[in-house]
Amino acid sequence: MKNKLFKLALLTLGFNVFVLAACNSTNPELEKFLDKKEKQFEQISYELGDAYWNFYSGEAKADLKTPKDEFYNLLINDTLNNYIKEWYPKRAEIKDTILRRRIELWHRVLLSAKVEYDAEIMQLRNELEEALQVSDKKTKEPYDFETNMLKLIQLRNKKAVELGFDNYVHLTFEVNGLGYQWFKNFVIQMDSLSYNAYRSLVDKTKEEKNLEKFDQRNAYRLYAQFYRNTESRNVKEEEMIPLVKESLANIGINYSELPAKLVEKELPPGVGGQGLMINIPNDFRAAMTLGVEISTWMHEMGHGLHGLFNSIDEPILEGYEWIPGNANTTFAEGMAETSAWITRNPEWQKKYTNLTKEEIAKKRELVHESVPAYIRFSLYNFMIETELYLNPEKSYEEIQTYLAKKYLLIETEEIRTRGLNNIIYVSYPLYLQNYLLADMIASQVHTALNEKFGENYVFNKEVGPYLIKNFYSAGEYYNWNERLIQGTGKPLDIEAYFNYYDIK
Repeated sequence: MKNKLFKLALLTLGFNVFVLAACNSTNPELEKFLDKKEKQFEQISYELGDAYWNFYSGEAKADLKTPKDEFYNLLINDTLNNYIKEWYPKRAEIKDTILRRRIELWHRVLLSAKVEYDAEIMQLRNELEEALQVSDKKTKEPYDFETNMLKLIQLRNKKAVELGFDNYVHLTFEVNGLGYQWFKNFVIQMDSLSYNAYRSLVDKTKEEKNLEKFDQRNAYRLYAQFYRNTESRNVKEEEMIPLVKESLANIGINYSELPAKLVEKELPPGVGGQGLMINIPNDFRAAMTLGVEISTWMHEMGHGLHGLFNSIDEPILEGYEWIPGNANTTFAEGMAETSAWITRNPEWQKKYTNLTKEEIAKKRELVHESVPAYIRFSLYNFMIETELYLNPEKSYEEIQTYLAKKYLLIETEEIRTRGLNNIIYVSYPLYLQNYLLADMIASQVHTALNEKFGENYVFNKEVGPYLIKNFYSAGEYYNWNERLIQGTGKPLDIEAYFNYYDIK
């Protein structure tokens, strides 16, 4: 039934797709074989999702090794690899567009698996994850996390080179749906477009504070100003979960009908919240660090909405985020942040915070003023990890110092560097750029919602169904920019993002 609904949605969206005939008659063995393998893929995805839930929530012992071993056995299957190796280069010959897309995603998953499921890499990754796991049991033996994290980076690079790529960065952007050249151009463009506005902020700070040199603390204060004014710290309700439910009800989504679970827990370092689609579309759970803001709750709930309203039936097209190559993580974070942006809407803030109309306007002004700092800090943050792979001969401290001067315009030599004990580096490598892109996607979606439904759109019950139809229901069938076109009328518009924030 779910597949029938999806096919109907494809036709009603007005896209030129032909989902009826094709490879059924020309290659039934391929489709039958993929159906069998995808059932196995989905079952293991459930198991791994449940294991990661226990990893983050601490509800039970997290057995990450068993499902990873099962994935390894599935993904090294010779017949599967040979089918995809044969059909991926000639996928344009396949008339069934769903089957064609399945082959594209299998290609990405199998390519990524050749790195992440390499025996030596997987063993080291498991060790690092265990060192960060939420647990009451503390090991007595010290673990050299940083040395082993750097070793993991070296191993990933080595394996990527063996597969014909310059390094692991090039491989990753091949499988995540962005493409390395696109990403490289994106970084250059964001750097160029934000430089003058940020330089003005730096000069203004130096003048106001009578500083001879702009230092790291000054840069972090500007960055903190952005976050301090985007988060709704003045919410009236003490309980976050009821506010999440009411905010969803306002746009026509009934939380009580969703198979979702929200809890508060202490999470590993570097993680404010973690939303996991254990079983798409039937089991979503989110764990939040104690005391996080309502925007974080809404962000993780956005991950849930993205999966819970997925109407496609083929498991490889459902998009499990923790399976490298299976989902476009940029779009997934964009949908999560689209949900979080509800709390940034002035009409929502008027109802659910203690802020006056003047205070809301002032916060918006401060956000617009400090957003160049957010952009520059984002570049600094995700390029640190990127440079670790691109320039392995450089030390972690050397990379951080260089990028702090390049993107944050730090003028002193006193730059405090941080450690490598970050779960994202281990389990979600080269992921951090998604958060800046997510802010851009959210701004574009909310601009479109405002234009279509009016400035009071966060209280319009037609908004939820609109998001479901245009952004959630098709899973990974369309690429990320096609989904943006469906919902906003255009692909990612970088210049519109800068115009939204009045960045000159």
